Amino acid sequence: MPRIRFRELTAIKVNAVFGAGIAGKSYVVTRERRLNCYYENREDGDKAKIVLYGTPGMKYFTVVGPGSPAIRGMLGSTGFLAVVVAGYFYQVNTVGNTVLTLPMNASNSTIGPVSLAQNPTTLIVVDGAAGYLFSPNGGTLKSITVANYSNSGGFPVGAKTITNCSGFFVCEIPGTQEFAVSNLNDGTTWGALAFASANQYADILLAVDSLIGNLVLFSSTHMEFWQNVGGVPQPFAPILAATTEWGLAAIFSRAHVDSSICFLGQSPQGGVSVCQASGYEVKPISTPDLDYIFSTFSFVNDATGLAYRADKHPMYQISFPTAGRSFLYDCSTGIWSETQSGLTSAYSQRHIGNLSTLFNGKQLISDYSNGNLYTADPGTFTDNGQIIKREIITKHQLESFNVFSIDELYVDMETGVGTLSGQGMNPQISLSVSKDNGRTWLDPPLSSAIGPIGQFQNRVIWRRLGSSRQFTFKLNMTDPVKFVLTNEADSRRQRTQ
Repeated sequence: MPRIRFRELTAIKVNAVFGAGIAGKSYVVTRERRLNCYYENREDGDKAKIVLYGTPGMKYFTVVGPGSPAIRGMLGSTGFLAVVVAGYFYQVNTVGNTVLTLPMNASNSTIGPVSLAQNPTTLIVVDGAAGYLFSPNGGTLKSITVANYSNSGGFPVGAKTITNCSGFFVCEIPGTQEFAVSNLNDGTTWGALAFASANQYADILLAVDSLIGNLVLFSSTHMEFWQNVGGVPQPFAPILAATTEWGLAAIFSRAHVDSSICFLGQSPQGGVSVCQASGYEVKPISTPDLDYIFSTFSFVNDATGLAYRADKHPMYQISFPTAGRSFLYDCSTGIWSETQSGLTSAYSQRHIGNLSTLFNGKQLISDYSNGNLYTADPGTFTDNGQIIKREIITKHQLESFNVFSIDELYVDMETGVGTLSGQGMNPQISLSVSKDNGRTWLDPPLSSAIGPIGQFQNRVIWRRLGSSRQFTFKLNMTDPVKFVLTNEADSRRQRTQ
């Protein structure tokens, strides 16, 4: 019986080409990847219902300290920014100038993250070795000891985290299930009997936080929510029905995103997932593929989290320093992507962002390797000068496992966005094609011009991509220009039966 060949023209929508997966367990299942880009749902559906945008670049704001040591912790306050670098406390004004530098002499702790909290008159820093109270009006920084404050005998020396909830400072008591509470609006007074125990499960309290007026207690295998009931000698009581069996896997992975806290959680069955606490509900938000990726990391306890907004998108970013990877969660769409700064010959490397805080109406992001502070700026197309690589790997394209050919692939992008000079004057996007489920890519990649500035009618198109039973496409762009991809890709196919 003769083979029948026929030709058909097929318009492929982006939701059939670009999905929400991340390559993890098996490339045959999914090879998808979104690097330094995120989805936006367009309710009006003018030209597209789904659009891919490039993530904001890191715009330089200021540097704190001598420049080389990384920022250990920071907190935006009324009229100033508090920053800890090495063994020093810095007060930074609204334009980014350091106005006060104070040594933290009570301990030898000069590395590792610190935690900060404030009330209307004072700010407290804990670093896992000591506690320090900063008085903005007097410009003084004192260690919280009985010698400095005779009524501070209940302060938990060695605490790694601190929060302010309902006007009370709260710290975990290291190595126990207990937490200590200061007097109301008074960080100098810590009563010896002002403590309680997160004892719904027999484990260790690792961190304290606050959410929508409630005290949140993170233990190694569970979480508890407490509320202010006005008790004495400490005012908090547990909300028993809100206890959950998600523990905390990385103390400084916590970040406030809108009215929630995202963090790396420890599952009661083993393994870790990124979780989101909203109200009293705690749910895992990472995907099975992401959880698999996390399981391949040799160490996850050093993960750090940060948050920012990209237009109306609340973003949570988690970085794994030992593994050298960063992932971005869009709370508005529930879709994950990857982030990295610069280029690498390896599969990936981490993003430069490490910690974040809100200050003077801006979300500031610290650099993991130095004292730089940045803002996430959609009009900045580098990470403080480092190249931002945009990469998208599509879903596997099939025709009922028949052999088919692709004569033309067209991607609708924002064109004519070239720079005035230097790299990006004639920006390019490259296409790599795989015919074995993304395990290998045909060389060399095929380039197409996005167009110099003002050339808006450029078409991003590739032709004669060959025949196969399966195609996977990889798009790459490294030029520092605006990246927008709408939801249509045209291909022309010839199928063989």
